[in-house]
Amino acid sequence: MERPIAFTPTVNSQPQSNHTEQVFAGLSFAGSPEAEPMASAFAALRTAARAVTQFYDLVLAPTGLKATQFVILQAIRSAGEIAQCDFAREFGIAVPTLSRRFGGLRRKEYIQIRRGERHGERIYSLTPKGETTFNMALPYWERAQRRLRTAMGEDDWCGILQLASRIRTAAISAEELRTANQTSSSLCAVSDLPD
Repeated sequence: MERPIAFTPTVNSQPQSNHTEQVFAGLSFAGSPEAEPMASAFAALRTAARAVTQFYDLVLAPTGLKATQFVILQAIRSAGEIAQCDFAREFGIAVPTLSRRFGGLRRKEYIQIRRGERHGERIYSLTPKGETTFNMALPYWERAQRRLRTAMGEDDWCGILQLASRIRTAAISAEELRTANQTSSSLCAVSDLPD
């Protein structure tokens, strides 16, 4: 059973040599680490992500947008237009999940679709209504950013962004290792077959 994670920024007068440890020091399960032998990066990160999502959703509530919807509008606006497969790859979202999210934004007429040159490629861009909605929601998003940044403190804010990037890279690397291991296991299994 997942336990809630409490974020408690630590105040330390002496600099620590490992900033990653400092950032993780603030994320702990409600009990002591020794009492949580099954603690995992997955549970810790998912619980923290849910808490952050709920916070951003709360601040964005007057706009009618969820945090995930705002991020999609922001990414499409920044790119001008983006292919669904490229968005899925960049943000690590399964294509079926992304199709549902994009579908909801299309029904609200915030984004539009056109067919790309590659087979089945879908290219998305903002509609004028989507641009207006994004601009209306931006001050709320910035307010959420300021509040969280203030609550965390500047060092932890910068550290968590850097750490999140390293975690993403490590997860991709671990997935590549798993894929490489499966491929080599398959080759070994085939070569072990009798003639």
